[in-house]
Amino acid sequence: MLDCNINEANIFRLIVTLLVFYKLKHNNNKFIQKNILLFIPLLLVLIDTTDSFFIKKIYKNNTKCTKTFDYQISDKILDSVSYIFLLFILPENNILKFFILFRLLGVILFYFTKNSQWLIFFFDFIKEYLVYLFIFGDNHVILFLFVLIKILFEFYFHTFHNKNNYKTTI
Repeated sequence: MLDCNINEANIFRLIVTLLVFYKLKHNNNKFIQKNILLFIPLLLVLIDTTDSFFIKKIYKNNTKCTKTFDYQISDKILDSVSYIFLLFILPENNILKFFILFRLLGVILFYFTKNSQWLIFFFDFIKEYLVYLFIFGDNHVILFLFVLIKILFEFYFHTFHNKNNYKTTI
């Protein structure tokens, strides 16, 4: 049995998340503020890699720890924490709040059922939505098309690419 202690990696990621969002909230750089909707998704992707990077260093590039349910659920929970911190920076966007709560519901269902198919139905669209806002602003006419593309991607990822289904039916 593989011994994976992911607690240190989770704490490291949480600290990085807190520092990044604190700095972002208290940033007066006009360029960053003007392009915040592009910076946030980039930062979220970078933050998301910190725990797996940490684990790979501890376990000498052994990626088996990142394939465990414990790692996967902690990763989804920490993603959700990051998204909740995001509400302190963009508090007035109700569609963003919806996507965050929507994903959180999927993470909760994944936690209790160990079924990654919930992550298809309750897809993570936060980063994509922020980029959409940057490009299209409040014009939501083609948002459904981006949502459809994301659902297809999640279906592919969790059905064909991700071979770590913990249960196969809902």
